[in-house]
Amino acid sequence: MTEEVKPFKINIPDSELDLLRKKVELARLPDYEGVEWGEEDEGGVTSAIMRETVDHWRTKYDWRAVEARLNQMPQYKTSIKVDGFDAIDVHFVHAKTTKASGSRPPTPLLFMHGWPGSFIEVEEILPLLLDAGFHVVAPSLAGFGFSSYPRQAGFSMFPHAQVMHRLMVRLGYDSYVVQGGDFGSLIGRTMALQQPDHVKALHVNMLVSAPHGQLPDEDQLTERERKCAARARLFTQAGSAYQAVHRTKPRTIGYAFHDSPVGMLAWMADKLMWWSDRAAKTWTPDELITWTLMHYFPGPTTAMVAYRENQFHAFFTTLTAKEPDSKVPIGFSHFPKELNFTPKPQLDKAIGNLAWMREHDVGGHFAASERPAVLAADVIEFFGPYRQ
Repeated sequence: MTEEVKPFKINIPDSELDLLRKKVELARLPDYEGVEWGEEDEGGVTSAIMRETVDHWRTKYDWRAVEARLNQMPQYKTSIKVDGFDAIDVHFVHAKTTKASGSRPPTPLLFMHGWPGSFIEVEEILPLLLDAGFHVVAPSLAGFGFSSYPRQAGFSMFPHAQVMHRLMVRLGYDSYVVQGGDFGSLIGRTMALQQPDHVKALHVNMLVSAPHGQLPDEDQLTERERKCAARARLFTQAGSAYQAVHRTKPRTIGYAFHDSPVGMLAWMADKLMWWSDRAAKTWTPDELITWTLMHYFPGPTTAMVAYRENQFHAFFTTLTAKEPDSKVPIGFSHFPKELNFTPKPQLDKAIGNLAWMREHDVGGHFAASERPAVLAADVIEFFGPYRQ
């Protein structure tokens, strides 16, 4: 294994794009026109959205233009090994600020995505963080995008956190701050426990102290909390079946989507649109397709295997047993359409050092894409006292 860091450019082969084009052209869509249950959101992605997006894919979508835009972000790969697992080829964005002042050097910031996202979640927030004096490292998590995944079973959040820390150290960052949503928030919390002398502060836009379904009684909640709890309950009841599929049969669903870009689009678009706050973002066909291709090109299975490797009740049992004693300060931006919800009094008991929290009126699960300026402002404010 080499510790070399190599420049990387996305370059999907023409042969793969030709095959993709044929598959999309030949896609067969069911006809739900005029069927009431075919257009209501809770039943899944609607036929109107699918037909519009597939038509756009066939006639207007330009992957090479998207590829060129993404390649404007400086990207690299390096091989990192942790005990018990194959070395992982980690793909990451590494963008350095030019805005540092003489009195305060640049602050290294590790930005981590989740599922169904990818490293491209950093794209809109990146210039805002660079302008604020951060060196930004935004990896593709193991098994996502252009990062590999180990053959061995058991690659949970804990070894994943070790990989992310070793990436930062390899880049010369012995001390750094972390921002994460979804899986990124859980890996970040794990890093705070494993590396308290290196992680100076952690900011998250998803923070829960228990798995789905464990919410307090309604009479203990404020009006805002009741709405957030209702959203979380709706997600548990009507939107979380994908977790059971990923957790139990990731290979099966992986085979289905590996050969069907339009099937992968349906799985992705359902989550992207339903998990967002429509007051904050309207997903364009280009965005839906691009986010889908970040999973389709490498193959979607390994990103789904993460759910199987992290049985969340067991993971939270381990995490929350240690977290009350954590000294790393945590900042939390809560957006009302987030899928999970834990009231602040419960968080205060469970999280060792919840040092900062801000509640927003608009926004959902994909804060970096839905409200990049708002999330960036929170990150900059919270990290202020902990910067080098």
